[in-house]
Amino acid sequence: MATKNNGNEEKQEELSAEDYAIIGAGLTALGDFFSFLALVKAKEIVKETGADPGVVPLVYIGSKKRKRR
Repeated sequence: MATKNNGNEEKQEELSAEDYAIIGAGLTALGDFFSFLALVKAKEIVKETGADPGVVPLVYIGSKKRKRR
């Protein structure tokens, strides 16, 4: 994000709030994608070996019904 002045020197502009929001949204989407891949891999491990992968998906935790007292 450099702009040329009248001379040969370059002036660096700061990133705007919108730029940071776009970068943050991209990193969040990337993190969600890798979380999804981890869950798919854990499911494959369970199917292939029958072993517990040590991963408890949040979907499973959220779907459990809690006992009320």
